[in-house]
Formats: sequence, structure tokens, C-alpha cells
Amino acid sequence: MAITVQNLYNNTLNIYRLKLVAGREGLNKIVSWVYYTEEPETIEFIRGGELAITTGLNVERHKINTGKDEKDYIASFLEQLINEFVNRNASGLIVNVGKYIETIPQSIISLCDRLNFPLFTIPWEIHTIDVMQSVGNRIVVDSQKRLSIEQSFYDAIFHHKNFSDINLDNTPFAGASEYSIVMMEFPKKEFEDEDELKRYVDYSFNPKTGFSTNDFCCFFCDKKVVYILHSDGTRLGEKIVQLTKTDRYFTNSKVSLSGICHSIKDLSYEYEHAEVALNFCDEGDSLKTYDSLGIYKIFAEIKNVAVLQKMYDDVLGRLNDYSEQKRENYLETLKLYIESSGKIQKTADENFTHRNTINYRIHKLSEVLGLDLQSGSVRYLLQTAFYIGDFLCKMNQK
Repeated sequence: MAITVQNLYNNTLNIYRLKLVAGREGLNKIVSWVYYTEEPETIEFIRGGELAITTGLNVERHKINTGKDEKDYIASFLEQLINEFVNRNASGLIVNVGKYIETIPQSIISLCDRLNFPLFTIPWEIHTIDVMQSVGNRIVVDSQKRLSIEQSFYDAIFHHKNFSDINLDNTPFAGASEYSIVMMEFPKKEFEDEDELKRYVDYSFNPKTGFSTNDFCCFFCDKKVVYILHSDGTRLGEKIVQLTKTDRYFTNSKVSLSGICHSIKDLSYEYEHAEVALNFCDEGDSLKTYDSLGIYKIFAEIKNVAVLQKMYDDVLGRLNDYSEQKRENYLETLKLYIESSGKIQKTADENFTHRNTINYRIHKLSEVLGLDLQSGSVRYLLQTAFYIGDFLCKMNQK
């Protein structure tokens, strides 16, 4: 799955004598590429997730431009670099020490620890080009593998005939006994480039969940962020909801969770279930799970929605001849009447309406609908029709 700073550190520690000096809490950041720079002004080209490398070649020029004395100008140079990297969601910085920068100032170590920004050093005799080639090659191979996994799950959900589990061999998903889907709607803000949003999700949002990239596969589909897990997704879903409370892009985005299936071939059903649950979310809701939908789960399994629409129309359709306001008043009264088990006074109290008015409306409704509203089975039928109406309304929000 995606390469993190921790992965690269573990694999290159001995080869390039890499030393972690600060920012240990940020080692879970995903690395998108390796970026060489000596100028703070060039950092504007960073798109997010880059692991930067510098030698401090221009630190002397920085000393002249700033007028700082020798004990401060290196710290000032590095502080400017690091703040720019953090603002642009870079994943870390490697400093080639020994010639232009001999040691990392304590103030910079403290800064990186505070920002959870990984800071490494390599000795001067290690060539930066060797590190860059090694890291770049690993990222290319990993990127191809990630795309292959994403395509496999996309095929499993939408193109069953194209699906092959071969691409999942030697991945955390191989041989998994259960799968689930967490779904998050796109942010309200429009992004000019969907790739920009994906980079933000991959290199900024997802690392904040605290989950390893081995725990899920993440891709975009139909204006939704889709997480496929080889386990119950409740904890990830709850963490995502927590992040959306304050995230600058996904503020109050709706988040849903499917049920659990035990075969990749059933993922298409869980994708649909996650979509249904997402439609029942209200802005700012907690995690909406498919298993919490009650009777709506039955309706979700009916593929021919026209069947549901016909049942609704057969029971309540005759009220469509009334004006919208009158129809809504009658429907509200009828709904309260059913919920109060046919008690007129309780319906009147809930509706803040005189008892005689409720009596008149119930008599009129019985006449128009051609139903005995005092019958328990009829009230059950009406309640089911109301549930169907709610379900169809939610589904039309897609």
C-alpha cells in the first residue's frame, strides 16, 4: 500500500545512514515524491506529500540577505523552509549535513517536534541523487501497486466479470475474512482539479485518521470518497466524522458505513448499502450505518423502485389532488394520528389544533382515501406508506 515516511526510514536507515532528529509523531505521513530544493521560493511548486532534500547550499546567501549573525542564520533559513513545507503538506525534510549546515539547531528540532514534521539528516558523503533515485523508484513501484488494487476493487463493485483477485495477492486484503465500506461525500467547495482533492485526501486528510495505509484502500467515485476495509469500518468511520467537524474542506461532510460482507464478490451490495445510508445522513450527523436504518433496509433491497412508488400512490396518492399546503396539513395530521395509535385528543395536542378540527380532518381523510382509519391494520398500512415516502424522498437526493 502507500509508502509512508516510516517505511522509507526503516528501509534506508542503514543504506544512507539516515538519522531521525525530530518530528517522530509525523512518520505516518504518506510520501508522494522526493523533491530537491535549496530555495524557499521554489517550494510553491510542491503539491503535497513530497519528501524534501536540501544541502543548505544557499544558506550563506541567506546570511547576507538577512544580516543575521552566524549562530542565527542557519536556524532562520531552516525555519523558513520548514514552515513553507508544512503549509504545503510536505511529508518531511532530509538535510545533507557536513558542509553548508554542520548541525541542526535545537530551535529547529523543537519546531519540527511541535509541528510533527519529520526531520532527518544524512552525512555529507552520501550523495543526495542516490537517495532521490532510491526513494523515487520505490514510490513508482508502490504507486503502480496502489492503482492496481484500486482498479481491482472498482471492478469488484462495478464490473464483476473483469475482477480478478490476483492483484490482491501479497497485500493486506489477501485472504481477508470480512470487508466493509466507509463512504464520505465530496466537500461543498468546488475543486478545479479532482487530482488536487485526491492529493489532499491522500497526503493530508487520511494520515490524520491515525490508521495505517495497510488498513484500507481509498478511491474516488461519483463525487464520493470510498474506503474499502478488510475489517469492520466503524472505528475509521467514527474518526472520519470527528475530522470533518473541523476540516477545512470536508466540514460537516456526511459519512456512512456499510454492513459487513465475507466475500469480495459481495462488495457491490455493501457499496449500495453505504450509498443508501449516506442518503439518510443529515449535515453534522454522527456516522450513519446501514444497520441502523431499520425498515428502510427492506426497501433498499427492492431494485424496482417503481414498485414502492406504486404502493405509496395506491395508499396516499389520492391526496395529490389537494393544494400543496392542504395536502401537507392533512398528511401531518394523519401521521400524528397514526403515531398516537388513533387517539384524537393526543393528535390534537401534538398538532396544536382543536379536537373538532382533528375529528373533521380524520373523517375527511377516511372518506378521500376510502379507508377505515380506526382499523389497526389500515393504520399499519398507512405507516408503511409514510416510510416508503421518506425512503423515496431520501433516494431522490442522490
